[in-house]
Amino acid sequence: MQTWTSGDAHVDYVEVRSCGAVRVAAGGPSDGDPATAARFEHDARRAGARVLWFGVEHPHALADDRPSVVIGAEPVWHAGSWARMKARKASVRAQLARARNKGVAVAPLPASEAPALAPVLTDWLARRGLPPLAFLADPFVLDAPGDRQFWTATRDGRVVGYAVAQPGPEAFVEWIIQRRDAPNGTAALLLDAVVAGLPLGTPFTLGLVPLSAFAPLSPRPPSRLVRGLLWWTRAHASRFYNFEGLERFKAKFEPDRWRTMHLVTDGAPITVVTFHAVAAAFAAGSPTWFVARALGAAVADEARTAAAAVRERLSWRGSGMSPGSSG
Repeated sequence: MQTWTSGDAHVDYVEVRSCGAVRVAAGGPSDGDPATAARFEHDARRAGARVLWFGVEHPHALADDRPSVVIGAEPVWHAGSWARMKARKASVRAQLARARNKGVAVAPLPASEAPALAPVLTDWLARRGLPPLAFLADPFVLDAPGDRQFWTATRDGRVVGYAVAQPGPEAFVEWIIQRRDAPNGTAALLLDAVVAGLPLGTPFTLGLVPLSAFAPLSPRPPSRLVRGLLWWTRAHASRFYNFEGLERFKAKFEPDRWRTMHLVTDGAPITVVTFHAVAAAFAAGSPTWFVARALGAAVADEARTAAAAVRERLSWRGSGMSPGSSG
């Protein structure tokens, strides 16, 4: 991630090579000023690069009549409404109680001690369908925490999960990471601890749910090819990225609202090439090579599962029993 500055305003972005140089910005300018956006685009053009604005709530705040497409929605709460949500949701209270009853305790962790959480991250990454992502989904924040805040969930003196939040006028709960053996309810308990530390009037979000069902259709539908790409991704990419599971987790806490997020161009039409550039930002390189790695990992995982099943069946045959027998 690079940062472009103009006075007190800034734009965070990554530059990728996708049919030419493209600067993919993380949201809009920090000051929300269309003039700042125009200066950023002007500097990009001088450097021979196009601009894509990823994760913008109001496209017209950048400039009028820019091509845009809805990419998802993100939930927003106010810290003061969290207690009321828990009072309404027996299922949330049950999850919190379940984790506490299993001996899970949550406490803040100094940012200087964040690198010690690396084993938890390693365990979590080993269970992902995709290789680690970059851009707005980079999980490697432990060695460069910046102003991030950390909470740990421990059980029997062992860390089983942690949460990462970025403070600000709107807090961002960036990551909730768990070990595979973390008791049910650990993620909810971590989130509850983060919210408890926020001033009551502070809004906060858990970030974007790509292709969320809570997002409306784009006011100006993209081409059929782009619509087909988005539909296929939502319908068939769950082997690698669990869109629906992410959405269910966030929705169960009953957000105060769902904020629609857009991908906006600098005037160029939205095509499949546009999404190739976005994919390159998240892949930190070639999306084709990234997908090949993901498919290779999936094939290896399926092979290990099949081999384990064969070994189990052979062991049953060797014992003279069948897998369904009771002995």
